[in-house]
Amino acid sequence: MTEHPGPFASVYIETVSDTEDAAHQQRLRSRAVREALDGNGADRAVLDAVERGLSDPPPGRAGQAVIADADGVLLTEALPEPPARTTVRLSSMPYLLPLLQLRSPAMAHVVAVVDDRGADLYTVDGDGHRTDHRTEGAQHPVHKAHGGGWAHRSMQSRVEETVRRTIDATAEEVVRLADEAGAGLIVVAGEISARTALVGALASHHRRVVQIDGFTRHTSEDRADLDRRVGEVLQDLARTRVRDVLGEFEQRRAHELAVQGLPGVAAALTERNVETLLIDPAVIGDRAVHVGQDPTAVQASDLPSGRGVVRRADEALPLAALAAGADIVTIDRDPAPTDGVAALLRHR
Repeated sequence: MTEHPGPFASVYIETVSDTEDAAHQQRLRSRAVREALDGNGADRAVLDAVERGLSDPPPGRAGQAVIADADGVLLTEALPEPPARTTVRLSSMPYLLPLLQLRSPAMAHVVAVVDDRGADLYTVDGDGHRTDHRTEGAQHPVHKAHGGGWAHRSMQSRVEETVRRTIDATAEEVVRLADEAGAGLIVVAGEISARTALVGALASHHRRVVQIDGFTRHTSEDRADLDRRVGEVLQDLARTRVRDVLGEFEQRRAHELAVQGLPGVAAALTERNVETLLIDPAVIGDRAVHVGQDPTAVQASDLPSGRGVVRRADEALPLAALAAGADIVTIDRDPAPTDGVAALLRHR
């Protein structure tokens, strides 16, 4: 997006597609967005691009993000939850903060629903691309027989060995898929005994493994519920990451490896010295910064030597962080950092 001159339309709305009047309501929302942008001076190409972006809402009650300019739709993305309020903005820069707040956490992961015969698997890479897989064990008895004597013990042993080989093969496939997707998280569901055995087989591979209850293989009706439960796991881990980043910020401040406030953060972005940008959308509000030709060239607008054009900080800082290869974490804490913005630095 940094290569586009703008202006940009940034739209975040609630969508509902599972009611009788869903199509009518969607048309009303789209018309209201178009009228708001038109009132702000958007040209027809931008208006048409936004309308195209809104034309395919996600299923159910959810949210949708659309960013567009005169060249067309730059981004359209389903959001797992509706935004708290509709946002329609026409600006010289794309407004990315609501997207960063609302989108599903971008965490590569593998999901395995396992039993003693194999597993149904899927991987999601860091870009959100999903791929389904399946493993099946050896075609031998896998249920222990009742009875006694030598034949019974031999059958029991063969069953246990078949299940063990199946679990080992499943673990190897899970690890292979995790390596392929760059996934540090594995979510395991399915029958309790097989699930427990798979978690044990994965223990030596040093990845985060989370177990979830209530799902079995070959039950397609569980698919949406499984996806929702995996999403909850990802959200929990994302919240944990925010707490960890905030704790790291406090620790690094003592060693001059973290800064807060617009002047310090802007200077660090200009030097491409930001590892992680922390930003509180509510606190930063409509504060402004000077922006040069390079998107990382930002400076607090109240500094006398400020050069370049004045832009909203809530648009310019995330764009600068992305251009500099920094992570961005949206926060909501009390007390907030000065000006609602802080940064973990790469070096002093």
